[in-house]
Amino acid sequence: MFRFIAVTTLWWVLYCPGASAFALPGAHDSASLLYRSWSVEAGLPQVSVTAMAQDEQGYLWLGTQGGLARFDGHQFTVFNTANTPALLSNLITALYIDSQQQLWIGTVNGLSYYVDGTFYSVDMATATGSLDNQATPGAVTSFAQLPDGRFFIGASQLFQWHQQQLQPVSLHTGPVFQLYQQDNTLWIGGQHGFAVYDAGAGDKAAEYRWYDAPAAAEALHITELVALGDTLYLGTNKGLYRWQQEHWRKLDLPGGAPNSRIELLYLDTQKQLWVSTFDGVYQIKPGQITQVGQLGSGERPFSWIESMLEDKHQNLWLGSRAHGVMRIRQAATERYSHAAGIPDPYSWAVMPWQRHLMVGTSQGMALLKDGQFQPLLANSQLPNPFVYSLLQQQRDLWVGTRAGLSLLDSETLAWRQNFPQTAHLLITTLAAEQARIWVGSNGGLYFIENGVLSQQGISAPLTELSIRALQTDSLGRLWVGTESGLYLRGNDGFEPVLDMPLAGRFISAVAEFSDGNIFVGSFDQGFVIGQPGNWQHFSQQNGLPGNGVMHAAQVNDKLVISNFQGFYRLDYAALLQGDVSRLYMLVDDRQPEAATDSHRCCNGAGSNKGLVHQGRLWFPTLDGIIALRLDRLNNYAPAPAAVIESLTVLNQQLTDSKARLSPVQRDWHFRFSAPYYYQASSIETRYQLTGYEDGWVQAGSRREAFYTNLPPGSYQFHVQVKIAGDYRWSDAAVMEIELTPYWHETLIARLLLLATLFLLLWMVYRLRLASLANAREELKRQVAERTQELYQANLKLQQMSMQDALTELHNRHYLDVNIDAMLARAQRNNQPLAWVLLDLDFFKRINDVHGHQVGDNVLKHFAGILQQHSRSNDHLIRWGGEEFLLVLEQSSEVQHYIERLQQLIHNYPWQQKLDLPINVTCSIGAMIQPPAWDWEYSLYLADAALYKVKNAGRADYMLLQPGPEAPAKLTAADIKSELDELLARHWLVAIHGKQLAEVYKA
Repeated sequence: MFRFIAVTTLWWVLYCPGASAFALPGAHDSASLLYRSWSVEAGLPQVSVTAMAQDEQGYLWLGTQGGLARFDGHQFTVFNTANTPALLSNLITALYIDSQQQLWIGTVNGLSYYVDGTFYSVDMATATGSLDNQATPGAVTSFAQLPDGRFFIGASQLFQWHQQQLQPVSLHTGPVFQLYQQDNTLWIGGQHGFAVYDAGAGDKAAEYRWYDAPAAAEALHITELVALGDTLYLGTNKGLYRWQQEHWRKLDLPGGAPNSRIELLYLDTQKQLWVSTFDGVYQIKPGQITQVGQLGSGERPFSWIESMLEDKHQNLWLGSRAHGVMRIRQAATERYSHAAGIPDPYSWAVMPWQRHLMVGTSQGMALLKDGQFQPLLANSQLPNPFVYSLLQQQRDLWVGTRAGLSLLDSETLAWRQNFPQTAHLLITTLAAEQARIWVGSNGGLYFIENGVLSQQGISAPLTELSIRALQTDSLGRLWVGTESGLYLRGNDGFEPVLDMPLAGRFISAVAEFSDGNIFVGSFDQGFVIGQPGNWQHFSQQNGLPGNGVMHAAQVNDKLVISNFQGFYRLDYAALLQGDVSRLYMLVDDRQPEAATDSHRCCNGAGSNKGLVHQGRLWFPTLDGIIALRLDRLNNYAPAPAAVIESLTVLNQQLTDSKARLSPVQRDWHFRFSAPYYYQASSIETRYQLTGYEDGWVQAGSRREAFYTNLPPGSYQFHVQVKIAGDYRWSDAAVMEIELTPYWHETLIARLLLLATLFLLLWMVYRLRLASLANAREELKRQVAERTQELYQANLKLQQMSMQDALTELHNRHYLDVNIDAMLARAQRNNQPLAWVLLDLDFFKRINDVHGHQVGDNVLKHFAGILQQHSRSNDHLIRWGGEEFLLVLEQSSEVQHYIERLQQLIHNYPWQQKLDLPINVTCSIGAMIQPPAWDWEYSLYLADAALYKVKNAGRADYMLLQPGPEAPAKLTAADIKSELDELLARHWLVAIHGKQLAEVYKA
């Protein structure tokens, strides 16, 4: 019922006489129309747009009084007498695309045409009339082409283009101000009358008839013609006429001055006839003339329209004598704002009320009913005019404002009471649960029960956090979204939901979908879908256009999400499988043109930031509310098409789809475009030169590509385009290029060169064969001898550089050379390295008491023990003085190895072997290195453990290994902590010998 009333009302506004509204082809109401204009500041050569045409590729051609402009929505390319000599004047009077896709250009000085990237001028001096050989065609006024291909030009008289020549048509004498073609009929507007030229068909002969203007209309010039059915409308220098059944009738334009010059007559594809005067625009429908309201903004009205064009995407273009060009398009959405009577354009909340819509604004609530807003009388009783949240529960209508909560009667919309205790709170969200109303605010969570506001049973931090979303689901659970994370009510109260990627984040939306899944959206971290313990997270990294979420709605098989940059749809079933599929921006406000090329969206400070109601999606905005009809939800905007404009090589510009280049033309510059007139800056491009590149080059908004020093061969240059908010790439535009080789790059030349080279080599080989044979054996002997000597010397030198002279163990240099290989094997085998540092106890005392010779013998015997009880893949290194380093690979029993080694050293017969009165002992510090830890830091930790053993009494060991909370990766940049701190943080666990364990226990 609501839709019927709204459509009926809008139909009356659009079609009744005198109404100040107009409709575009296919548009149902002006709420869905968007305007955008371009003038000299955008690149148009001059403000007067006198003629327009659109070619097969989609480019708009605009004729001005400062030259000709080609427009692709992104930029103007200007052609004038300075850069295009074939243009006979910069004052363009008429444009026309004929059946061969040639662009005809009429100027005040003659005629030109454009085909296949080149302009040509027509020699009009040879086209003289039959009555006066000195006559010249003068300014070109119009063009027309009959279905049989005959092409006519209106100028100082009527001409026909035949066999590449301009020929006068003797049937018509006198100037031609306008031509209009209808089927096989050519209408000719002239001086004080018009003519009809019937070309005939079959056996019917051609016929020419002239009709004089009424005798009372003096000096009447027929400058515009449109035939609509059996009626001919004639625009003249003295007003609008209708010619029907061979009778003239003067037509008055409502609100227009009498005898106003008619600047334009235009018939669109919906058979709506447009009429333009200096200061007015009108539409003619059967039996009535309707004045169109002011076009453009109040500050910059758009008037004096001289040309009009409906492009292939059903955009309507208006050319003005003084204001450039304007595009009018039908958006997918509808806006309801000032024209619908909204009390304030800043809208914050929407809610269904009966079959109508309740809207919260900055000036209270308003009911959108039958396409018009009706402010509520209760607004004067609200504690604050900013209405942020709404909730209807039976006969109660709860209203949350910027400064408190109100209660209205949901049937009469009469005010009932305010809650003064909430006057300091911004009420962001409301939810109903049986007899309880939950109230979310910027100062915590409350509920109202039996008319009493309370926080009883609600524990911190929900009593203080800013609440942004409330949702009671089908299982009786209450979800609370805050600026610091999501909470869920359980048996023991509210608990934070921590098993999700949005834990602790700003939660801006919570909803339950028809399948029971919970949707949780955040302010800037994307959204999740699922249930506790099974969440799927989506963000810009998955392909979303933005991380913000204001509102989400499931509509059949689509998920619609709004944010501050617009709203988009997703395939819901694919989303549940983890795939962001078929994402399409329904309103995209991310581009600079969004102010004029979309109904900007979205807004809302509470939980009522969108809804589905009466077959539409509704969203609040900063300029009223917008609606998207659900039958348009799956629609797409017309897609742009890629166009390869040119290939430039050595200052030569090529425009054909195929090109054959000479060997010197190896540096290429491609220019490409995508004629599109809706948010053209959002067009993304990609290109590929097959035969040279294996994949697409993502070019963003760039519309050119460069290649240098290409090899000869066959290439294809492909270009695709798409809108930034659309997943669909266009079909590829393709240019084929054949780059011919130099003579020396041909196959024959290469074969000849190869044969010549082979012959020369063979001759040299034969000449040298004898001497080589004599020297071969001697050379072999010398090479073998020197090679063996060199090998032995290198081997000895390498061993000496990595061997300790005293103990014959490896030295530090050995570790520097082999550490990378050790780490690589450990990574490949997924086995940790063990770093074991051994230090002989009281070794200085041995040197001091028994002499350095005995000390050296002790070191040799100690090294012998290590060699005897080590594996082949263990690395034994004399680290310095009495300190030794063992690097153990693939060792799973390090502790057992250390204990056995200490026992062997303790039991060694030092007194018998070296005549020592004491036994030799050692202290050990060891570290088992995790695979991704820094090895130098692990060695440092082993040394720290050795230091602790020394301080604790020696003759013991400390083995370090990763603890339960150790990070998986630790690099040199992360090294900040000492051993005690790592043990305290449980990053490391220490295993001690018996003596040291007693020390730590104490």
